[in-house]
Amino acid sequence: MTKKKYIKRANSKDSLRAYSPNNEAATVFPDFSFQSVINMINNDPVARGAINHYVSKCMEGTYNILNRKTKKLDDSSKFKLEEKYKFRQMILRKTFLLGKLFNNVYIEIVRTLDNQTKDLNVLDSLNIEPITLENGDPKGYQSRQFSQLTGKKATWDAKDITWIKFGDRSVGYAPVDLRALWENLCIKDWVKRYVGWLWKTGQYRVLYNPINANDKNIQDFLAYNRRAENNFSSPMMLSGELQTKVLRDMKEAESIDVFLKYLDGQTLILLRMPPSDAGIPDASGRSNSDAQTNNLNTSITDFKQIVADYINYDLFPKMNKSNSMIKFGPNDRFQRQMVFDNLSKFKSVGATNDALREFLEIEGIYFEVEKMFEDIPDPMEMASMKGPQIQSDNAPSRQGKSAGVGNKKIGTGSQGTTRSDQLRKE
Repeated sequence: MTKKKYIKRANSKDSLRAYSPNNEAATVFPDFSFQSVINMINNDPVARGAINHYVSKCMEGTYNILNRKTKKLDDSSKFKLEEKYKFRQMILRKTFLLGKLFNNVYIEIVRTLDNQTKDLNVLDSLNIEPITLENGDPKGYQSRQFSQLTGKKATWDAKDITWIKFGDRSVGYAPVDLRALWENLCIKDWVKRYVGWLWKTGQYRVLYNPINANDKNIQDFLAYNRRAENNFSSPMMLSGELQTKVLRDMKEAESIDVFLKYLDGQTLILLRMPPSDAGIPDASGRSNSDAQTNNLNTSITDFKQIVADYINYDLFPKMNKSNSMIKFGPNDRFQRQMVFDNLSKFKSVGATNDALREFLEIEGIYFEVEKMFEDIPDPMEMASMKGPQIQSDNAPSRQGKSAGVGNKKIGTGSQGTTRSDQLRKE
């Protein structure tokens, strides 16, 4: 038996532009306040609702655990993941949420003394700082907070953390979409503060301009106005002529409302969330929900595939589960229905059972049963079982009449069968 010799390749020589060595270690954490953006998102109903709905859409579909060699369902491994780690809620849901917020997710592998996986934790992306080589390859991780017990920062080896990166342009820290979202939410916050100032300071109140009124008349008017300002049914009394003007025109509120809707639209574009899914009705009068749903499914499918690749080729091997792999199913019930509709079409054109099963597995739908479809009998065998078939053109009912036969059967007018009482009398 020939032994294979594996050659360890050298690391990439490409240096990161954002690489900044310091006294502790070389890090690539971006110079950007994540906490400030999180506070802005929590205060904005459109952004917060869009992120929550995106995570819910990611969780709507199912996932399967397969045997990597046989590509068959491994329900026992899936049950162990759920029982021991609460894999769906504690790992996948947090991964989708933090991945949507920060584009960088860190899954910690807690080991026992005999190197067995004891627990899995999704760490706070705000608190983890990767330590990398000059080319961006991680060699460890450290906490950005000091422990209140030891006074030191917690550290991890590279083998104890799976670093999931979304939208990665290089091997360094994945670009964070929150920077663009931060600028958009800042503008919206300024507009909302301006609107609050307008109403708080009474910028839309009425100005009174008495004409040919002395000081006593003005003081009486002010005193009466203070007493009756909360009673709109009480008449206003003033001696002399009075002119009224509005301090500001309330029509400017319409333009402010349009600008706020524009900012909300920019937020949804960045978060890849259709307005209809964010609870914003479409006022165009055209039904484009199908197109919006397709765009959302495209984003979610790509998002989940990145998670699956990191779990299959990084997390599971570090957990000593290299023989298992995760496969996500259809995103929702509509996509699942579309899969079975296409399956029916493939079957109608004569696709084999093996091809149909392969199609379902590509779409992430697996069954434990060995035989999924009934065998389609051979058309030639079915024809032989029914005996000899009469050609349609040779059937007696398909035979035409010879020339003149129809006229001979009809006869002449004197041979008619009409009774005498049915004849019209002149």
